Amino acid sequence: MTALVSILVLGTIWGAVYSLIAVGFTLIFGVAGIINLSHGAFYMIGAYLAYTFMTLLKINVPLSALMAVAGVAFIGVAIDYFGIRPLRERHAYVLILTLAFALFFQELMYGIYGPYGKSVQSFVVGEIVLGGVHISYQKLITLFVAAAFVILLWLFIKKTKTGKSISAVAQNKDAAILMGIQYEKAYRMTMGISAGLAAIAGVFISPILEAVPTMWSFPLFKAFAIVIIGGLGSLEGAIIASLLLGYSETLVSFLISANYADMVYLIAIILVLVLRPTGILSKGRRA
Repeated sequence: MTALVSILVLGTIWGAVYSLIAVGFTLIFGVAGIINLSHGAFYMIGAYLAYTFMTLLKINVPLSALMAVAGVAFIGVAIDYFGIRPLRERHAYVLILTLAFALFFQELMYGIYGPYGKSVQSFVVGEIVLGGVHISYQKLITLFVAAAFVILLWLFIKKTKTGKSISAVAQNKDAAILMGIQYEKAYRMTMGISAGLAAIAGVFISPILEAVPTMWSFPLFKAFAIVIIGGLGSLEGAIIASLLLGYSETLVSFLISANYADMVYLIAIILVLVLRPTGILSKGRRA
């Protein structure tokens, strides 16, 4: 019974964190049609800014979190405006450029903070016991925050005028232009939202996992897997795939070994590409 509760609880927590990272990745792909290899760096920078503001500068948690997320969102918009925008349609250029940005930020973190991990004190100290399983308040907060922002993003895209304009650009850019939608503005806003969501994941995961310069690759690989499994450009598919991945990895960790948990997403990618290349809920993308 304890193992089952652990799998359900921890799987839900990691699934929610994966969702927060992956929906931003799939959003920028669905809207702008680009694969942003610097997406994982936004997660990393969020964690390091949380460490800087909370641990080094002793700023309170809410303000630190807000400053970290806003700072990363600004970086995302700047990368889009000054780097991606001039040659947006040249996808090979965008791939190389965003990878270069990710590696640049990695080396920057090495230079500023050193190679050793930096951890942040838990926002709320303590834990609860559920079905014999000890769960820290930090993990619960991370779960609720991740779920809340994923829901807010879905409502923003589906229910607001600005969100619908972003969705219109994703569906058909030419038709959106004829309707008077400023597509470059939609791209920048999407990049800012995407970067901000990754930063939120980094901020709230920083007390659970140490911030290290190479941590950007982990969420990037997982986001790739989730986008492929869920379907290119599908937010709903990304959420479903994130939860499936979270539960699967936790199940493998408990039943086999934690050493094999990271093989789950690789196997999932292979199976999906062979059996259902379009993913669970592929929406595709029209030019």
